[in-house]
Amino acid sequence: MLDRFQLPMNMASYSIIPPGAGGVRDYASILSGPLHAPLLELAEATETSGLSGDLLLVHFSGYGFQARGVPAWLVRRLRQMRPRFNQVGVVFHELFASGPPWSSAFWLSGAQKRIARELVALADFWVTNREESARWLSRYAGPVPHKVLPVFSNVGELDTVDGRRQDTLVVFGSAEVRSKVYAWANGQVFDYAKRSQLQIHDIGPTIGDVSLQARLSEEGVAVRGKLSADEVSAALAAARLGAVAYPVEFVAKSGVFAAYCAHGVCPILLSSSYATHDGLVANEHFLAGFNALAGDSRARVVGSNARAWYEPHRVSAAQAAFQALARGSVGGKYPVPGRVHAGSEQGAGSGVTV
Repeated sequence: MLDRFQLPMNMASYSIIPPGAGGVRDYASILSGPLHAPLLELAEATETSGLSGDLLLVHFSGYGFQARGVPAWLVRRLRQMRPRFNQVGVVFHELFASGPPWSSAFWLSGAQKRIARELVALADFWVTNREESARWLSRYAGPVPHKVLPVFSNVGELDTVDGRRQDTLVVFGSAEVRSKVYAWANGQVFDYAKRSQLQIHDIGPTIGDVSLQARLSEEGVAVRGKLSADEVSAALAAARLGAVAYPVEFVAKSGVFAAYCAHGVCPILLSSSYATHDGLVANEHFLAGFNALAGDSRARVVGSNARAWYEPHRVSAAQAAFQALARGSVGGKYPVPGRVHAGSEQGAGSGVTV
């Protein structure tokens, strides 16, 4: 068995991901096949001196690579690896955190921004999931190909959407994501389900909060547990509504929201505001809270609109976009191995030293 810190040396392209399971890994896995760039977990202790080849695609999530979201080592490592690859692409799943002065996010955001700036300066092409993120990155990136692609569903998509739906409201995602839905406005979801004669289907890992588990039981929630991707897809294909609590300005990077849209489910978004972001309009592509629904026919229309918004960045479209970006940047910023030594000054990159 391959040691987690020893990478195979006989592959021409790599999809670099942070260690562990999660949405970034799922996303990268779906893209890796068409790009012929298998997944490789990268940690600070990973030996990479023997790696070289065509494409190095880095899936960047600061908190995935370092507990406080400041993986300074990653920038240094990529500068070392940069001359040994024909092209380097970076997928920015996140950029930096923000928060009030008493939060750690406030004090760390400067270092996190610096890392994002230096990574985009290294890239031959880059992708991010929000228009606002792209505007920020464009200030520091060179004139290289790039694209905004809201995330796709990691649990499948429907080729055609059947208008016939069961009277169910799905709450899907991680324990933390689902708990936020149940906590919203002191459990408004339960009152809404009763009023609308809907059964709530809870899908995801067990929620550790014992009191919340008891509340789900008391409210008659169908606790489905953690399901396979095919099982989740089947549940969503039958559901009328799906709820998620997520800031509207970031919802384009939500895998849960993407899953609802991919299956024609009418999304109910729980957010503190509902301004338009990434082409998503309140009560057109999602319902703005539990009080926005005007009837079952409206839910079908919103679900159809959500699916139409999703279509341009569905899995096949995203795969084609990444392939086009890679083709468009062939040659990269540096020559391939054999023409530039790995330790040359040309490979040192630009930007602030970390």
